[in-house]
Amino acid sequence: MTPLERRGSGHGALHEFSGSTLLFAATEDERLLTADPRPSLEKRYGDSAAYVAGIRSAAEDLASRRLLLQEDVERAATAAANWSAPRHRFE
Repeated sequence: MTPLERRGSGHGALHEFSGSTLLFAATEDERLLTADPRPSLEKRYGDSAAYVAGIRSAAEDLASRRLLLQEDVERAATAAANWSAPRHRFE
């Protein structure tokens, strides 16, 4: 059983109908520190430019299918540009 599957690991993470989010670790070092079994963003995309390009491509696809507003494509890419912002505090 992984840390993400342990009983109580997601306590409070679900909120009625809004679901939950378990972000991928930004780097392999972060992945190892958090014992996340999933590949990090660094491993999946190589660098932030490739990650942003992937997010932009996915957002443009969603917009073309009318599942995302065109005005939100740039917002998604801008948010993705901050891919390595610290999300965990290690002591």
